[in-house]
Amino acid sequence: MTIFKVLFTFLLLYSIFYVYSNIELLSFLSAQAQRSNQTIVTIPKGSANPEVDITNLTPKQWYDPTEISVDVNDTIVWTNNDTEPHTVTSGTGGGLNSLLSNSRGEPDGLFDSGLFDPKGTTSIKFNQSGTYHYFCTIHPWMEGIIHVQDNNMNIPSYAVDESQKKINDFPLYNFTDDSKVEIGLSWTPTSIITNEPIHFIMDFFEYPANTRMHLWPYNFVILQNNTELFRTSGIAQIGSSSQTYAFSSTGPTIIKVESADNKSAFVQFGTFVYENPYNTTSEFQNVSNSFSHLSPLTLVYFVYIIIIVLPLAVTAVVILYKKKKI
Repeated sequence: MTIFKVLFTFLLLYSIFYVYSNIELLSFLSAQAQRSNQTIVTIPKGSANPEVDITNLTPKQWYDPTEISVDVNDTIVWTNNDTEPHTVTSGTGGGLNSLLSNSRGEPDGLFDSGLFDPKGTTSIKFNQSGTYHYFCTIHPWMEGIIHVQDNNMNIPSYAVDESQKKINDFPLYNFTDDSKVEIGLSWTPTSIITNEPIHFIMDFFEYPANTRMHLWPYNFVILQNNTELFRTSGIAQIGSSSQTYAFSSTGPTIIKVESADNKSAFVQFGTFVYENPYNTTSEFQNVSNSFSHLSPLTLVYFVYIIIIVLPLAVTAVVILYKKKKI
């Protein structure tokens, strides 16, 4: 009986040790799996086509999703569903106006997939927290943003108002106080942090006809703690326009869009700026047009005069000269 008791005790202890070891192993594997999640980003068909619907308030999804948040040690896999090869290259792209500006973008050397063909994939594992901007070197209008965050970060992955509450209906829309113009506003990245360029996209509608406003001059103003941080001017083109700004301070923030011809007609939107946890500094320079003495619309008319009126005047002079009337 003693031998059986010893054998039984040995088997019982071995079984407990075996179960415990497997639990530890399963927990370790589970933790490893959680630390190395994969996220899929697709490149939609037609991304190589530079045509953009500028009347849309939100940019086209060149990389879908364009903005993504992952944890440290996660892997992102890009799948090319387009009919052309592409790259995933860290740095600043050429933007929506790259065809007009002939900008090819500026790689920063952090990562570069090289060309990968249609139906092909490329993957990158992110071991360090930070915000990474990337683009396609062949098609520089294609831009994407990656937020890599530690689990203890408290920066939301969605747009918030000045009280840090989630904005459920985004983009935002509001009327000027005279109810003549409806203005919509969105921004990317949706989580605003310091030292990172934020692209503000606006839509302009004439009310009550609900038609898009063209060549409508406006002022774009940013305020924090009742202090004006930034002021610049712009013109709505086919009902849309955009501005870019990099914040240096945190806290509740007001974005104000006002009529350049009537500053009392304006709309304002609230949001919140968070401290950049990545200790990165943007090279983007904010340029204000607050000291300009000419309105944007005046400049447009001046350009029209140069392009249209001046050549007609020269032609008339030449014709009169040939007829010896002058």
